[in-house]
Amino acid sequence: MRKYHWIFNAFTVIILAIFAWYCLMLVLQNANEQIVTVLVKDKMRVSYGHEWISQKYLIYTIDENGEVDVLEDTDSFPHMKFNSSDIYALLESGQTYTLRVVGYRIPLLSKYQNIIEIIGVVEPDNGS
Repeated sequence: MRKYHWIFNAFTVIILAIFAWYCLMLVLQNANEQIVTVLVKDKMRVSYGHEWISQKYLIYTIDENGEVDVLEDTDSFPHMKFNSSDIYALLESGQTYTLRVVGYRIPLLSKYQNIIEIIGVVEPDNGS
């Protein structure tokens, strides 16, 4: 029995590493709350894995500094947000919005900041 002890230890380390990685991703995706003002350029629904299980809304934007950014719109249990489809329906291409977002953009992991709430619509300045 003693010769299999190292297998148990290796398995334990792997399980703990996976759990730590999951916790880190959970914290990163629900931290860094910001208020941003962006122009919506385009939006699309993306399915990955099984379409009926895994999908999210991607919102392609330009921020106040002219930087292109991609935000996601998914439900978030830590923020008690369960209306991602409603938010997606309200966002219109060509319109500028002030949004509350959380999380970080992590390109290597295809992680995006998540839209939690539409704070307001920014009306265009007509030069008056």
